[in-house]
This record gives sequence, structure tokens and C-alpha cells, in this order.
Amino acid sequence: MAEPLGIGIIGAGGISHSHILAVRSSANRERARVVAIADVVEEAARQQAQRYEIPNVYTDYRALLADPVVHAVCICTPPFLHVEQVVEALGARAHVLCEKPVSPTLAGLDRIAAAERGSGKTFAGVFQHRVGQGARQVKWLIDRGEFGPLRFGLSETLWHRDEEYYSVWWRGTWQQECGGVTMGHGIHSIDMLLWLMGEPESVLADAATVKLPIQVEDTALATIRFRSGAIGQVIVTVNAQDNRSRLEIFGDHLQAVSSESPYDPTSAPFRITAVDAARAEAAVREATEAVPDATRHLHVPVLSDFIEAALTGRRPLVTVDECRRSMELITGIYKSAATGQRVTFPISHDDPWYGKIPA
Repeated sequence: MAEPLGIGIIGAGGISHSHILAVRSSANRERARVVAIADVVEEAARQQAQRYEIPNVYTDYRALLADPVVHAVCICTPPFLHVEQVVEALGARAHVLCEKPVSPTLAGLDRIAAAERGSGKTFAGVFQHRVGQGARQVKWLIDRGEFGPLRFGLSETLWHRDEEYYSVWWRGTWQQECGGVTMGHGIHSIDMLLWLMGEPESVLADAATVKLPIQVEDTALATIRFRSGAIGQVIVTVNAQDNRSRLEIFGDHLQAVSSESPYDPTSAPFRITAVDAARAEAAVREATEAVPDATRHLHVPVLSDFIEAALTGRRPLVTVDECRRSMELITGIYKSAATGQRVTFPISHDDPWYGKIPA
């Protein structure tokens, strides 16, 4: 059996637990192992290392990258660090899996794409909602034409976050969090909407800081026109009284509605309905046969896909181009909200919003 892929964790914050546990899961432990962890807060890194029996601890991620037992890294740091760390990791000939948002700008994603091409290594982003059983079933039905032409898609991220949540030093800022609820909270649902509905043509948006004492927006909404002629809507807020997420997809023949689970609405099968009840029943039966396996911990299949891509050289599920699609829409939402104008795609390299948000 080939040597397991040695994975280093950069950043020992809360999301790092999901990556470590996913590598240690029964699905992945034979093919990969966590061999190192780095964090500028040494105690945080040491606590993780002790808890999960990680042999090597660093306070400088560059030292981790130089460790010969590290073949790949999971980047779990605050957003403003991502681009530089991804580019350096690829330059060090490590495969890279990066948490969202991978980059706060389109320019940053294009830097990553160039670095990946030059490295010969694999880059993947984390959009774990795609691997939920419900999401995969709906995608399978859409790709088979069972929905017919898609007409409307709805993405809602309705969460509650208070001032204490934003007391963490990097949150609620343009400089460190690199955006507000659109970038940090709605990005997964935005990715799902585009993954299922297709390429956007234009967007008209509004955003505001209506309640919380933060630099960035706490509420946003957008209306999207897709190249197919369909319409979509995105609603994101952290001023709700509870936490709910929902995705709805409407076609000529079928309609799909996700659960309202706030953090994994795509894990469970969607509710599939149709005017013709027999058509809906047949679609549910076929989708269940095609994608029968339930998904409980979404980071497990994300890591499985990344490990497989790194070991075999195939493309991962979420490439840098896939990350770019959602980032282009997010850029358009911010630009439209700031200017009051509808924004059309693609956003060109000479557009001020290509390299900076807000421009």
C-alpha cells in the first residue's frame, strides 16, 4: 500500500477540528494522516496536537511547509491570509485545500490559478454543501433533464449573530474578514445556487449594516438573471431570531426544496414536488437509487475528494474556476449594492472591483 498522504493543518481555530476529524474518519484514515499543525498562537496548536496526536507543531506555517513529511495542507486561517498562504503552499509543492472565502477578490483567485498551474499540484476549495446527499440527488436530476428548463432559484441564509460574535478581532472588518454576510455567511448557498442553476448574466443588489456595530454589511439581497433566462434571488442576514438556511429550485416539471438546517441544508434529501404527483414520486425513487448514501459529516467527503485528487492527479470537485464563479457573483453583488446599478458578467480585469472590494 502507498504511503499515506501527510497533511498539515494551517490554523488551529474552530474549523480545523472538522478537517482533522475528516482525515481521521474511517473513509480517509488509510490514505491520509495529519502530520503537522501550525498556528501563531502556540498554545492553540499544541492543544490540537495533543488532542489529536499530531506529531509536529509549528508557530510559523512556512516551517510547516518546509517539513518533508507534509505533502498537502488544509488552510483554516482567517480570510485575509488565504491567498498568500495558498500561493506559498503551492510554491512549496504542496497540495492545498482552502476554506472559504478562498480569496476576497477575483484577482486573488487568478493568482492562485497561476500558482497551481506552475506547481503541478492540486488546489481545491471547500464548498461542502455540494456533497450532501440532497444536493447530489437534485444535481443528478437536473443534469438528466428531469426538472425541465429551470425558471427560478431561491437561496436564503437567515442567521442570528450578536455583538459578542463580532468581538473576535478579525470579524466584521473589510481588512481581515474581507466582507460581511454576503462573503462570510451566504457564500455556501450562493455557490449552491450557481452550481444548480448555471451561469449568471447579471445581478441587481442592495446591502446595508442595519443593526450591528460592524464595518461590513449585516444584511443583503440580490436578484440574479441567469444566461438560461431563469431568475434567482439571494437573501442573507445575521439579524434573524434563529438560524435557518434554505435552497429552492423550480423547473417546468419538478420543484426541490431543501431542509432549513442552518449549516447543512443539503445533507438530507430535498422535498421534490410536481403538479404531476407521479412524476415527483418517480424522480424521488430514481434519485434515491442513483445517490443512496446519506451524508452526515460534510467535511468527510470533501476531504475524500481532495485526497483522491491529490493522490491520482484528477481534478477535484471544487476547482479554482468553481471558486471563481461564486466570487464573481459576490463581487457583482457588492458592486451593485454600492453603485445602485445592475452589474453584468463577466467582470473585466480593468474593472476596479476586480482587485478590491469595496473598490
